[in-house]
Amino acid sequence: MSPPSFGVMLFTHRFPGQSATEVFALAADVAQAAEAHGFASVWTTEHHFLTGYGVNPSATTLAAFLLGRTRRVRVGTAVTILPTHPPVHVAEQAALLDQLSGGRFDLGVGRAGPVVDHEVLGTGIERWRTGLPEALGLVLDSFTGRVSADSEHYRFREVAPGPEPYTRPHPPVHVAATSATGVELAARHGLPMLFFFSQTADEQARLVADYEQLTAARPVHGTAALAHVTDSVAEAERVVHERLAPVFASGYAEYVMVEEYRGPRPTPDELAAGILARQPIGPPELCARRLVDLVRGSGAGRVLLHVESSGEHDAVLANVERLATEVLPAVCTELENA
Repeated sequence: MSPPSFGVMLFTHRFPGQSATEVFALAADVAQAAEAHGFASVWTTEHHFLTGYGVNPSATTLAAFLLGRTRRVRVGTAVTILPTHPPVHVAEQAALLDQLSGGRFDLGVGRAGPVVDHEVLGTGIERWRTGLPEALGLVLDSFTGRVSADSEHYRFREVAPGPEPYTRPHPPVHVAATSATGVELAARHGLPMLFFFSQTADEQARLVADYEQLTAARPVHGTAALAHVTDSVAEAERVVHERLAPVFASGYAEYVMVEEYRGPRPTPDELAAGILARQPIGPPELCARRLVDLVRGSGAGRVLLHVESSGEHDAVLANVERLATEVLPAVCTELENA
């Protein structure tokens, strides 16, 4: 089995006591460290109205900044929340970054959850429910040179978006897939899917199998993992319980869900137990084994590693280095010899 492509995913968590300035300085340093240590890509995320879980409101803007701070590594969005953005403008920005970077930009799109963001930034929850397929179609049509729309969600005269992409026919586009809806949408266009932490490897494998029933396309799908190298299991437990789980729990608590979708939120202890049971967090051997299992089990050929578990600047950069030197070589050797 060929080893996957490994990238770093930036959530831009804001841990207690940190300023926004410190968060974004760390993001830039992580991107440069990832490039220096041979990672293939860096991915940005997008969250709104949260104080700790993720404080970057524009995946595309941060991606643009990181493209300017790097020279070789690819930079992508995981993901741009498409229903809250004008799709033609998303395509124009993607084409611009594709041009300025010489083809190093990847556009990941999705609809995120049924949260208040869609009321504040989009046109309401109805676009979240039903608007993503048309929005993605408009993004892809924009890359062809001319696009128009006349529907319930979008209505405008024909225009010629620009600039034209550097990468033909367009920069790589990835679709977040957590259900049959995302699978069907990605398969319709032959685009790769992106999976996230909440999905098990078995769940991801089923979505890949469903995708392959719908199309002959066989793109490289991506998956994500929370990855942090420690010297002991006890240290891993401390980092997760004291640092990572609380910041994830704070985000879940702050997410303002549209009323009809509200439900129970996990506690920090529940989150910590799930993370420690499945994610590559711990000594190098444990991390490598879990990454091998994730790749084999999911069928994904691209892995996005969340590296900010400790929230401490020097520790995060050390984690990037340890993943690159102590974990990923073992993963690649194991997969190549399978």
